Amino acid sequence: MANNAVYIKSVQDGILPAEKEVLTKEQQLNEYIMTSLRTMEGLDLNYVGKEASDQLLSSAKKFVDRGSLLYENSKLKLTKEGKLLADGIAAGLFF
Repeated sequence: MANNAVYIKSVQDGILPAEKEVLTKEQQLNEYIMTSLRTMEGLDLNYVGKEASDQLLSSAKKFVDRGSLLYENSKLKLTKEGKLLADGIAAGLFF
């Protein structure tokens, strides 16, 4: 809800305003890429399926070669240097 005054009035009137966002499969995958890269566990390629995994590995190669990403145990993880470039790396992996 973009208008704070409307939001506050709704809450005062006992209405809890909410919005629902419905994501496509591609958007869901991109959200997973963005959020999982920021975790210690990294992006689990087993979670995304074979086709997406193959494409992610292909896209990730340049980041692995640069030392920004590690690929081990079917997971992609940001290196210390990669953490500084997390947004750009995620964008480079997006579908």
